[in-house]
Amino acid sequence: MKNQIVSLCACALVLFTLSSCGKDREAIKAAISETQISYMVESALQDDLAGLTAQVEAMVAIAEENISGECGVTKDSTVIVENQTVVGSAEYTTEYTWTLECEGDDVPLNFDFLCHTDGSYNNNRMTSNDYGDATWELTGLNEGQNEFTANGNYARNGEQTFKVEGVVTESNMDIVATNLKIDKGNESITEGTAEVNIHGSTDNGESFDFEGQIVFKGNGKATLTVNGKTFNLSL
Repeated sequence: MKNQIVSLCACALVLFTLSSCGKDREAIKAAISETQISYMVESALQDDLAGLTAQVEAMVAIAEENISGECGVTKDSTVIVENQTVVGSAEYTTEYTWTLECEGDDVPLNFDFLCHTDGSYNNNRMTSNDYGDATWELTGLNEGQNEFTANGNYARNGEQTFKVEGVVTESNMDIVATNLKIDKGNESITEGTAEVNIHGSTDNGESFDFEGQIVFKGNGKATLTVNGKTFNLSL
């Protein structure tokens, strides 16, 4: 009888342990869900957080100021962003290196950009300390065209903390943007697509890996689709 009691207690302990482990795994997976990924992507795109949108707008401004510049000469500039909004703050430094490529010596074709960004943000959903590198080609320099077109690879890597869940992640995000159209009048993205890949791990040691598609809708809006779920993003 005594042996049976010990055996029953041992089984109960095993079942409790397995159940607890299962709940821990579920909690971690829930914390790094498609919804949390959408928060990360939205922040990496947002203008106020020195994201991809801000980078594109800065490149357009540089192009407009240097369209008559010397062909084949590499130049650089630094943009410092210190934003305070109703939902948070951001401090970023972005270094831009660019070259105006021409046909012959006097017909501008495109700008080639290299960008490096380093900083942090704090909004109502999460905080992040991150850095990133990007390469871009900006075309549509002809005066007869109403839009610039940007194609490039944009990366953002670092540490994030989700405030509600209290989960800390180390992540690497890569965005490949295709045919982003930028209105020359207001310097805003009107359309285009991008593929995004995010991988990393939580402070509990659980890894994650997501792929998604971004569609830019214009008027400061975009959608992100991950695992069949679509999220509306504000840029």
